[in-house]
Order: sequence, then C-alpha cells, then structure tokens
Amino acid sequence: MPRTCAACNEPLEEGTGTCTACGNAPKRAVRKNGVLAFVVAIPLLFLNPPIGVILAIVGLFVLLGSWFVSPMGQVAGSNSRS
Repeated sequence: MPRTCAACNEPLEEGTGTCTACGNAPKRAVRKNGVLAFVVAIPLLFLNPPIGVILAIVGLFVLLGSWFVSPMGQVAGSNSRS
C-alpha cells in the first residue's frame, strides 16, 4: 500500500515529514502546540504553581509525542506488508 498524505491523498516520498503537494506538516504543528504550552506554563509557575507544573508536563509530552507524528493518514492495518 503506497503512502499517501492524509490531507490531499498525494503519494509521499519515503522518509519525508512534509507533503510536497499541499505542505501538510503535522509534526511542525504539534511542536508549535508543545512550545505554546511551555510559554503559557512559565508565568503560571509563578501565579498558580500546580497548574503551571501540569501544563509544563503536558507540553513535554506533546513535544515528545511529535516525534511519532507523520503526514500519512492513519489507516487500520497499514503496517502489515502483503
């Protein structure tokens, strides 16, 4: 099964993180959200420490999770090679 973009269904090159046809880059979007969580968490660490710590942890998980995001659509059974 060929790899296709989740947004435009164009074929993807092997090992790419961005669709060349439409520019779909979910890894970049997830990283932006993780950084945003950290930026918001910094002042909250001083204003409301428990919420700031929780938000910083969530931001860390989002940044670490961005490693596993790809522009390919998630289809059940797509990992099996026939």
